[in-house]
Amino acid sequence: MDRCAQHGKELEVHCDDHQELCCSVCVALNHRLCSSISLLPDLARGFLDTAEFKQLPAAVDNMRRRLDELKNDCMKDQASLKDSYKNITAEIKALRKEINEILDKLEKKTVEQLDSMMEDLEKPLKDNLESFANMDDQISTMIEKLRQISGKNRESSSYIGLKKCQSKLSEANCLVQEIREKEQMKFKSDESVLSFLRNLNSLGNVDSVKDTDNIHVYKSKSSSEFEVKMDKDKKECYIEGICELPSGEVVIADYSNDRVKLLNSQFEVIGHYDLPAPPQHLCHTKGSEVAVAVGEVSTYEIHLVTVTKGNLQALRKFTTDHKCMSVGHHQGQLYVGSGKALYLYSLDGSLIKKMYEDNSYSLTVYSCAVSPDGERIYVTNYNASKLITLDTSGQVLYTVDDPDLQNPTGLCVSPSGHVFVCGQESHTVLQVDQEGRKKLATVAREADDLCYPRSVWFSEQTSTLIVGNLHQDNITVVKLC
Repeated sequence: MDRCAQHGKELEVHCDDHQELCCSVCVALNHRLCSSISLLPDLARGFLDTAEFKQLPAAVDNMRRRLDELKNDCMKDQASLKDSYKNITAEIKALRKEINEILDKLEKKTVEQLDSMMEDLEKPLKDNLESFANMDDQISTMIEKLRQISGKNRESSSYIGLKKCQSKLSEANCLVQEIREKEQMKFKSDESVLSFLRNLNSLGNVDSVKDTDNIHVYKSKSSSEFEVKMDKDKKECYIEGICELPSGEVVIADYSNDRVKLLNSQFEVIGHYDLPAPPQHLCHTKGSEVAVAVGEVSTYEIHLVTVTKGNLQALRKFTTDHKCMSVGHHQGQLYVGSGKALYLYSLDGSLIKKMYEDNSYSLTVYSCAVSPDGERIYVTNYNASKLITLDTSGQVLYTVDDPDLQNPTGLCVSPSGHVFVCGQESHTVLQVDQEGRKKLATVAREADDLCYPRSVWFSEQTSTLIVGNLHQDNITVVKLC
């Protein structure tokens, strides 16, 4: 027998409330208040003959194949990451080279400006030097001649020489006065350049971005129909919600017949759970559990249901003060759409907050789904024919509207982040990028047996779309490639 990892005792019971295998010590310590404790021998009786057990090897094989694919993808991503590093390093060096070239050009222009100014200022200085030399020679010659005057006309000649010297001195004095103001050069750097460079923290930003451009865009390969009507169904089926469990089983919400149905991997109905009112939507939460939105007239409830021994059983439920038209899950929190607003709840039914509201029409929050990282919540606005993407605070990030998306209803986000949304009146299913910015492709149409599609799920294990149509006893399964 397997033993409890915490206490070393044999595992004896299963707590249905917490979906845990326990030993007697665990029960005494941790599960005294739990309402449903089942003995393992009772639960295991006849289990070897159930579809759940028989399908386990196939489910394990599918998951191993998926893990191998993800492993290969991770190795490719690792190589791609190294290539990105080399490319970005080359870009940085190229940018630095370009900056150097720009600075070289600026330096050259500034030096050319300096050379031109030097030439302009140096020319008058050269002229002045030449004038100084000529004036000095003239004055020297005149004074020397004055000293050499002699003879009987010495006084007259000396007087004439004096006047000539005084005239030349006056001329020299004017020359000195003219060049007394000196012109100098001064350099003032452009402070905006230095300030800009000093304020830079780097040459650019290196960010981690999601490679949404490289996400695989699917297209339809073939389609088939599978009947999901049970003998006890009184009305034509109306599948409003679809989700897949890790085991490969599929759970669908049949609005018309007030029940949730369990399908095996061949899309055969192998179990069901009846509800007090029509189920509007459902989503996978953890393990083999699903949350079901029930809201008709005055019954506004979220039911938590689990798969046990190949059948669906109730775990617990909680009521709300508003309609429950859709439900999404991420890390223990439920996003519940009321038709006009989106609310956030804990799994125990405690209201955390109202996230988003649009009262312009009656079905502005028809369906909802959450990205794998929990950063984006997708909402279909039936009246405005738009897919809306919200952040975790309820702010609108992006909207998608397209001629192939008329009156959108159901949508789904696969564990790897592939986003698909139904266009009821356009008889289509669209693939949208992970950010919710744009349509990538119309992957299924009326030619693929779609007729007013209301709900959709993408199975990554089999690359198939499972679509529930309006008032049909069949689901449409579209093989994608």
